[in-house]
Amino acid sequence: MDSNLKQHLVRIFVFGTLRQGQRFEFYMGSSTFCGKAYARGQLMMAENGSVYIDVNDHDAYTIGEVYLVDFNSLKAINHLETKSGEFPKGYDLTMIPVWYLDKNPDHNFDLDNAEYSFYYRRRNEPVKIIGGDYSAYHDPVEIIGNYLRESDQEISDPQTIVDYMKQHNIRIDY
Repeated sequence: MDSNLKQHLVRIFVFGTLRQGQRFEFYMGSSTFCGKAYARGQLMMAENGSVYIDVNDHDAYTIGEVYLVDFNSLKAINHLETKSGEFPKGYDLTMIPVWYLDKNPDHNFDLDNAEYSFYYRRRNEPVKIIGGDYSAYHDPVEIIGNYLRESDQEISDPQTIVDYMKQHNIRIDY
């Protein structure tokens, strides 16, 4: 249903240049701010100045912001994170559990209190194409767009997209 493409349905966690007050905050201009949150993992800065979350550090957390974006905003952010000269093919869209700061000020990593959000994970190793057939690989943004477009009903809950992507085995970092 094409109207789904215009709804703010995709929950995204941003922790670097897309945050309020940072140089690419304008990409979030038409989105809905949900609140400050944190994810498990250490915020790191690469040699080129880009930031990423080291999800293997289970004792640290990274502060960021959660937004709901429409599909066109997601495509624009995806272009920035995966194709632009700023971060050339350096990030992949995956999911991560996040906790809102106002509800979990103690930085507890209890999954019962988490909300899954999409985020851009630094690609520091090659991406495995499961099954060895590139024609079977589908970009997560493409999968989300197809789901929103082809749904026979109006989607109103962002959790619907998270659940759909979990069924399609999107990577979840924790």
